[in-house]
Amino acid sequence: MKFNFAKVTNSRLMGTMGLIIGWGNEDDRIIQYFLLDAEGLGLADYVSLKNPTKDESYREEERLMGGLGSDRIRISKEEALFLVKYFGNKNSYYEKELPGEVDEYIDIIERYETDLTIEELYPKICKPIDDEVEFINYMTMRFIAWDRESLKYFSKNDEISNMHITNINGTLLKNIVISKGKGRYISDALYEDNDGYYKSKIAFSIDKNENGFKINSMVVTDKEPIFDFEVFDEISKPEFVSIYNIKKIDEFLEVFYKDNPFVLKSEMDNSVFFTRFNFNNNHVKKDVYIINNDIKAIYYQMGDEFFVGTYSDNDRKYINKILQCNYKQYLYIKEELYFEENVLYDFVESGSEDFYDFLDI
Repeated sequence: MKFNFAKVTNSRLMGTMGLIIGWGNEDDRIIQYFLLDAEGLGLADYVSLKNPTKDESYREEERLMGGLGSDRIRISKEEALFLVKYFGNKNSYYEKELPGEVDEYIDIIERYETDLTIEELYPKICKPIDDEVEFINYMTMRFIAWDRESLKYFSKNDEISNMHITNINGTLLKNIVISKGKGRYISDALYEDNDGYYKSKIAFSIDKNENGFKINSMVVTDKEPIFDFEVFDEISKPEFVSIYNIKKIDEFLEVFYKDNPFVLKSEMDNSVFFTRFNFNNNHVKKDVYIINNDIKAIYYQMGDEFFVGTYSDNDRKYINKILQCNYKQYLYIKEELYFEENVLYDFVESGSEDFYDFLDI
């Protein structure tokens, strides 16, 4: 089919990107949606839409890209097919199954030939960084994720790219960036590995040229184990919880998700959980990075109750006003509560069927 367009999110430094490729003409179209995971999965998700309406294609694009907090960059056919082949080959390397209708894209992985390299696409798939603290946070994130590719690109140094402190692609949970002047920084990192939680300090020396920031050197201290309850204390934050009663539950959930395709939807036994992310990744610019600071709100439907968790008074007022205006035929506010630490997600994870009983435990 004729190639129409392709676009990708410039979110490589977060470890995940959304890629969309459109084919065909006005009478016969197909749009392919790929989730690219650079941290051990490759092609993590795939769906396609055949002759979608504008509304259908918009909702699917927002489902894929809306939560990544990044710009959507137009790329060429050659670049798009290279990304499918490159990340599809990662599935084979990591022994992960390819997702979705594999026959719709397997020929790209097996037969497409190009001289492109991933380094040539980095200026497009990585957001521009002008702030030193933001760069240190991203490089700490890439180091904990054991991301040799990114460390090599941003250091041009094999020794740095082969450094690691995790057993697998770890997750940076919290980072405190401390400036020592003249391009020298220390990351005080809290992270999750396959065998528990740890703290470590990473020293960076960086500089900047016409191509952006570059890592000159890195030094890593020994890692120190930390208990899970200490991790919770480190990354928890105050939370507002609003509780609604719902009428016409199934109809409300359908309308709500249609109106908010950018939320991450998780189906559970007799309940549904939604995560709403911020539309940018500005939390990475702060000298104290916390992984869940990119979450604007969480929503949880259980039975005839709808719980809404927010993390600032402004967001509480804004989101609840939208809910009470747009869904007044479905939602009736019952109670608003404030907690000094995260509660709602723990309630969801607990499997408890009564929020107030859960609070009394």
